[in-house]
Amino acid sequence: IFKSKAGIIYKSTGVDEASNDPSSPQRPDMQQINGKFTTMSNSDLFQFALDCGNQGKYTEALAAYAKIVEKDKNYPEVYYYQGLVYRDLGLIDEAICSFQTAVAQNQNFAEAHYNLGYAYRCKGLHGEAIPEYQKALELIPGSRTKQMAAIHYNLGFSLFSQGQIDNAINEFSKALTFKPGDKEIHQKLGIAYTAKGWMDKAKNEFSLCMENDKSLKKIP
Repeated sequence: IFKSKAGIIYKSTGVDEASNDPSSPQRPDMQQINGKFTTMSNSDLFQFALDCGNQGKYTEALAAYAKIVEKDKNYPEVYYYQGLVYRDLGLIDEAICSFQTAVAQNQNFAEAHYNLGYAYRCKGLHGEAIPEYQKALELIPGSRTKQMAAIHYNLGFSLFSQGQIDNAINEFSKALTFKPGDKEIHQKLGIAYTAKGWMDKAKNEFSLCMENDKSLKKIP
């Protein structure tokens, strides 16, 4: 995923629910937390929410984001990070609504466009995902190679799912220029070549995929 600050990333597990283990943390006292919110500025609330999200304390994070938009509804960064929390909780419809609000308030918010596209993909809405990825590509600097690789890869995935094989091949090839040797991209490019009947090219991509036995992190 994209981050607006170094080191800010939300975990995908660790939802702050109390378990039957007596040693596990208890549910947060939301009345006490909401009371604390009344003395905090929007800037402090935002940092609190980011910290909670990074620690997997999603209930507190969402409560803080909700408190911010009570005071200021025109806050695209809040809706963006709120969307990331919803996505990590598996609440994709809610995530889509948050990302949609973020891009409506700031049409040049590249990360929000990308993550909206990815949320659409999670719902199988590849036709809706494609223009969001394309908009993100217009806005993301080419120097951000990791992000560029992820966008081209996911755009290729959605294009392939829509039957646009030639365009998918083009995007997978571009992704490899930003992340050469990536096992998963080579594999998807090989599948796309197979769909075209270009078996020699497909064989070459699958060979490149198998050459690297090192486990590679899956592109988000």
